[in-house]
Amino acid sequence: MRGAFVVRLGPESKPSEGRFEGWVEEVDSCMEQRFRSAEELLKFLRQRFDVAKDSAEKTEQASPRKRACRKENGAP
Repeated sequence: MRGAFVVRLGPESKPSEGRFEGWVEEVDSCMEQRFRSAEELLKFLRQRFDVAKDSAEKTEQASPRKRACRKENGAP
C-alpha cells in the first residue's frame, strides 16, 4: 500500500493554533517518526515519498519486459 501513512496526533496538538505533535508511520516500511511541528511531519512525508518514487523508478527501469508487454497491448 504505497503512500499510506498513519498519523497519531498527541495531546499537545492544537490544530486551531497550528500546533501539531505526535507520531507518523509509513505503512509499507513500518518506519515511524515523532514530530513536534507540522513542518517536521511534512518533512518526513516528503522524504518517504521521495524514497518511494526512487524505488518505483528503479523497478520500472529493471523491468523492460513489462514495458514491452504494455506496448504490445497498445498501451503507451
